[in-house]
Amino acid sequence: NLTRAWANFTPDSMAEACTKPDEYKACLFSLCWFHSIVLGRRRFGAQGWSRKYSFNTGDLLVCSNVLATYLDANPAVPWDDLRYIFGEIMYGGHITDAWDRRTNNTYLQVLMQPELLAGLELAPGFKSPDPQKHGYTDYIT
Repeated sequence: NLTRAWANFTPDSMAEACTKPDEYKACLFSLCWFHSIVLGRRRFGAQGWSRKYSFNTGDLLVCSNVLATYLDANPAVPWDDLRYIFGEIMYGGHITDAWDRRTNNTYLQVLMQPELLAGLELAPGFKSPDPQKHGYTDYIT
């Protein structure tokens, strides 16, 4: 799911999307990781999400546009704003169960934070890549 999510973005589109390319790439990578987790949970039926939510690639693409807009409009990364928009509006707009919403927002609380820019561990043994040093596609393959 991560490879499929990341494939929606080309290096050229990322370079042109935002005036803060390092922050954008790091946040976008984390957003793709979040998207893959959200989709992956669906395979586990009621143990993953209490209902079948219609998360899709459109959610990811719209969030990437919102991410670029918010990064351009603010002097620093607006972590709280991004978590709220992604968790309560974009992905959260599909969610009807309070526990599912809590799970969704907890993922974002862990994955969207300043440490993301400094090698945050996204999963055991899987750190966020350094946006200045790594080609992300090579990193995940």
